[in-house]
Amino acid sequence: MKYLIFISLLCSNIFSFAQQKKTAAVAVYIKGYIINAKNEKIVGEIKEFKNDMEAYSKISFRESETKPTKQFLPVKIHGYGIEELHYASIRWLDMWVFMHVIQKGIINLYEYKPPVAMGNEKMQTQFYVIKGANTELIQVFPETKLKKQIKELIHDDKELFKEMDDMKTFEYGDYVMMIQRYNERHVN
Repeated sequence: MKYLIFISLLCSNIFSFAQQKKTAAVAVYIKGYIINAKNEKIVGEIKEFKNDMEAYSKISFRESETKPTKQFLPVKIHGYGIEELHYASIRWLDMWVFMHVIQKGIINLYEYKPPVAMGNEKMQTQFYVIKGANTELIQVFPETKLKKQIKELIHDDKELFKEMDDMKTFEYGDYVMMIQRYNERHVN
């Protein structure tokens, strides 16, 4: 009798654990969009990422709950967005990756977290800029001489350049603000 009770309790615990595991495996989707290869915006849902790094390498997207989920790599689409976050497909070190768009305009500022497999054990964020029709990514180093790094980008706007040059301190937030102001003043 004791064995029967023990076995039934054991079976009910196993069944309960299996149900919890099954429930926990349900995917969570967030409203978002993709920009497909034809440059069309398709609204739907993006599967929540398992970790921060996944947002830069691939996404799982479905147009609605009734449609199948498809996985997209950066080489297949131009970008995607979730809420206020926008990601662009960018060629980086001979491969395609998604980069978070911080500023968009004549000067584009991007954030990227290379995977641990590429030597990024500390999972450090990297920043890059592209100006105009140039396709070469220029890395930004937020911890060193930001004024010197931005001078080349905004030198053609004398007023903004002087304003930046007169600033006593110049940190990463100032860098982002200067790019935003430059983009606002030089709309295509």
